[in-house]
Amino acid sequence: MTTQAGARPATVRRAPVDEPRKADRAAKHAFRSRRVRPAMLFALLLTAAGALTAIEVISALFDRPARVFPYDWAKDAAWDDWYALAIFGALALAGLLCLLAALLPGKSRIVPLHGRDPSVMMGVSRRGLKGAVAAAAEDAPGVSRVRRVRLRRRRVKVVAETPVHEPEGLDEGVADAVRERLDRLEPLPARRVSVRMKKGDR
Repeated sequence: MTTQAGARPATVRRAPVDEPRKADRAAKHAFRSRRVRPAMLFALLLTAAGALTAIEVISALFDRPARVFPYDWAKDAAWDDWYALAIFGALALAGLLCLLAALLPGKSRIVPLHGRDPSVMMGVSRRGLKGAVAAAAEDAPGVSRVRRVRLRRRRVKVVAETPVHEPEGLDEGVADAVRERLDRLEPLPARRVSVRMKKGDR
């Protein structure tokens, strides 16, 4: 008698609880703004300052100072003179700005999306997310068109037009439609929705 083994059921691998958190952190890090232009600007300024300083030091060692900088005034300057303190304050402020630019996240063109697997990172462009929000708002009842969508870090602001003379309560319907669309996309971080309705022409 011939017997046939039944197909074994596929084993579904459940992701650990902390994997979605790792996926979110990986997506945020991958799509974080690198601030390339400010970094290049500061790097060029520091390189130029270092090169000019090296020229001054080397030329002074050979008793033929280049005098690129008019630093004769510094010989008689005291540490507590106002102009010396102003220079030190400007340098400290520039250093603080560089530190903040390196630590604080910039405004990226890509919005990361919530994921389950840390090895798979997804994102959507800011323009694409605005378009999705505008499309969801336009599909809501009583909306003729969407004037503006503003995408903040933790909030989405929608300004829509309606031909209805008394648009009370329509804003909540539009907000629900936008929230539903955002719940499908799951952008990071989660954003609150605010809607303002304006009277438009029929």
